[in-house]
Amino acid sequence: MTEGAKKSFAEKALDLDHRILASIVFCIIAAMILYPVSIPFPVSNYGQNFYDFVHSIPAGETIGFMLSDTPSTRPQLEPSTTLSLMILFEKDVKIIFWQDEFMGPPIFTDYIAITEDLLGRELEYGVEYVDLGYVAGEETGAAAFLKDMRTVVAGVDVDGTNLDDLPIMQGINSGGDFEYGFFNVACRCTEPMYVRQWQQPYGTKVGSINCAMDLPAITLYLATGQIKATANGLLGGAEMEYLTGHLGTAYGQTLAVSFGGLYFTILVILGNVFFFISRAGGRRE
Repeated sequence: MTEGAKKSFAEKALDLDHRILASIVFCIIAAMILYPVSIPFPVSNYGQNFYDFVHSIPAGETIGFMLSDTPSTRPQLEPSTTLSLMILFEKDVKIIFWQDEFMGPPIFTDYIAITEDLLGRELEYGVEYVDLGYVAGEETGAAAFLKDMRTVVAGVDVDGTNLDDLPIMQGINSGGDFEYGFFNVACRCTEPMYVRQWQQPYGTKVGSINCAMDLPAITLYLATGQIKATANGLLGGAEMEYLTGHLGTAYGQTLAVSFGGLYFTILVILGNVFFFISRAGGRRE
């Protein structure tokens, strides 16, 4: 192309300011996260099995839930955790909570508030749920707690209320008193600990909420049925949002990754097309 000649459309496209391209991808990602839209979404076997497991718990059942998320894993696991709680409380399932990690208690409080917003009502403490607080000691602590809860927590809940005064605790004192249970262990790969100390000794049907990094640690237990189901990381949260119809940040982030990847794929294809068109028109630089 001679100096001063008018550029073709292909040449103008190739010379487009990279800041414009970066701004477009920013807008795509932001729009998908802030305003997710429902489109056909493939749900993995893990996601469908976990959703079905939550729904399989009979109405009115009393279950155990070790909920000990962390700030770093909360963006991944909050959706699957809170939506599971929403489904369970809608079925009048009663839940006994505890935490095994020191960062768990304040996040648990937030999760209860989020669940109440999803339900549109306030949960009745001591009747619908109870918080037994932080249980220290890792595996030794978990084993002792699941053997005799009242002894480990000195017979009181996190607020110091006598457990015998709470309707939800009547007839509950060990892991064997739960037919169903869940654990959210964040990214600590301690799921096998709860298989050893809860599922195996007491036969409780358990489900796991964990980050994607933990999946290799539980694949064998999923295959044997010792862990019935898993909500696996951010994708598990997105699947729960999609299946429940409560689209949020997990689904939005998954869309953002997909549409961002599609955008860059289109750029690569168009870049090559425009390059060969410009070469055919005489551009050599």
